[in-house]
Amino acid sequence: MQLFILIDDTCQPEPIGNNLNDLRDFVNAQPSSTAIGVGYMSNTTVQVTQNLTLDHAAAAKGIRLPRGSLSAMDSSYLSLVSLVQAWPQQNVRREVLMVTDGIDRLRNDTNGGSNPFSAGTGDMFGPPLPPSAAMDIPGMGAMSTMSTMPAMPSMTTMPTIPVDADTASKVSQKYGVIVDSIYATGVGRLGRNAWEAQLGQGRVAKITEETGGEYFALGTQNAVSFRPYLERLQKIFNNQYFLVLQVTPRKKGELERVRIRTEVANADIASADDVWVHAEKSD
Repeated sequence: MQLFILIDDTCQPEPIGNNLNDLRDFVNAQPSSTAIGVGYMSNTTVQVTQNLTLDHAAAAKGIRLPRGSLSAMDSSYLSLVSLVQAWPQQNVRREVLMVTDGIDRLRNDTNGGSNPFSAGTGDMFGPPLPPSAAMDIPGMGAMSTMSTMPAMPSMTTMPTIPVDADTASKVSQKYGVIVDSIYATGVGRLGRNAWEAQLGQGRVAKITEETGGEYFALGTQNAVSFRPYLERLQKIFNNQYFLVLQVTPRKKGELERVRIRTEVANADIASADDVWVHAEKSD
């Protein structure tokens, strides 16, 4: 398995600081065959503090306190997209553990309400990032991934799932990446807004559910310890299987719904809602 731990740099440093040792212990407890990377989400991209490595001690050292500050374009969703699109594809399990409040600061309007009609990110899977927003993945060099488009005028209506969260879910499913997440409070006015925190939780929960992952939260409060969550996640890792689905190519590549069943009684199966079906090869 390849596991990337992504921590939102907008998280409050003090509460999460008590849980960093839980994360380090979790990293060190992984099997020797598991490659682990660590990165921090900021400005719609990821600052990688440790590339994927089998040296778990090095990965644990890559875990630091979040900066607890805001940048010009904070979006944990677009940061996730940038990582997933730059991740070299291999026939291994690929998993992301995000620590974030899920608040959509990039698409939030000036009145403090989420803007459901913010502009999208190009087509479903988005255009490349400009060179200034590149990240380095082993064997790939500097990667360009995801860029953002200017937002449409703010609308005064009930918020919905923003396009960036939907894009992050679809991109993760396209590239076969399972997303898990732990809630942690963020900084600033929005981080103190219970309504925004609940909306953020719903958006992240959507991504984890649709990719076959797990979402861990204690309401909108910080967990005293991540350990129970990580123990549950470890149990899930220990019972995962890498499945290959053979499908006739379509005229164009697209996501298609898949359902996995088993003859084992009382089994609870978690999997991605969709799989990517490749396009036919042209002559």
